[in-house]
Amino acid sequence: MTPVPASPGVGPESRRVYVLDRTATVPTIARRRVRAALVDWHVSPEDIDTAVQVISEIATNAIEHTLSRRVRLEVERYPDEIQVAVRDSGPRPQAPLAARTDAGMEEGGRGLLLVHALAARWGAEPVPGNGLRVWATIRPGGPA
Repeated sequence: MTPVPASPGVGPESRRVYVLDRTATVPTIARRRVRAALVDWHVSPEDIDTAVQVISEIATNAIEHTLSRRVRLEVERYPDEIQVAVRDSGPRPQAPLAARTDAGMEEGGRGLLLVHALAARWGAEPVPGNGLRVWATIRPGGPA
C-alpha cells in the first residue's frame, strides 16, 4: 500500500526527517520530534496529540519487532493532512501488517488497532533491502 497525499501530485509543504539509534527511548524521542515539528507548523493541539499517539505506536513496533540498528522518522505536512512514518531496515514481517482485533486485555498487540482508529489512512510498504516503512496520515479534525 503506497501513501497517497490529500492532493495527488503535490509534495509536502514541510518535511522533517530524523535518524534515530535503536534504543528503548525511540518512541519518546519520536513523540518529542513530531510534537515539535507540528507545533512549529501551527497544527492544532488535538491533531498534534493524535499524531503523537500514532507515531508512538509505530515507533514502538519498529523497535520491538525488527532488528534494525537505526530507524528513520519522517514527518510531512501536506495541504490537507499530516503524514508520519517510521522506516526500519528489517527484517520485514512474514505476514502483512494488520490491526489485531483479538488482543483483548493483553499488555501488547493493540498498537495498530489504535493507529487504525486514529489515522485517516495508514499502511506499510517494503523498502530496499529487508525493511518496512509504516506510515499514517492525520487529517485536521480527525479521521476522514
